[in-house]
Amino acid sequence: MIKYKAVIVDDDIKIIILVEKALTELGFVVYSATEGKKALELVQDEKPDLLVSDILQPGLDGVRLCNLIKKDPQLSHTKISLITGVYNRTSFKLQMDCEPDAFIEKPVDMTQFQETVKRLILE
Repeated sequence: MIKYKAVIVDDDIKIIILVEKALTELGFVVYSATEGKKALELVQDEKPDLLVSDILQPGLDGVRLCNLIKKDPQLSHTKISLITGVYNRTSFKLQMDCEPDAFIEKPVDMTQFQETVKRLILE
């Protein structure tokens, strides 16, 4: 079975645990971080298929992380799903310059999240 790789970054460990469980159920090998700089290092080292990132987090936020990955030719294949409890899709697009592949609002519906991942990666 092909194993896909994912990196999760969120400053809320509960979200990391939930997302990690959902991705593991889909056959992903999962790496996690609680801040953006460590997540970027993981993405550079592991070259994952998917990054799941909270937008608002200490240090390197999800939008800057998204931009760095999408602009790097060695990493730009990485699908990015941003998670937030603050922005909705419309306000995000008006205020941010990142183009994520998916946008998930908190509280995260894990069934919907898994369907989104299947659409992005597995189909």
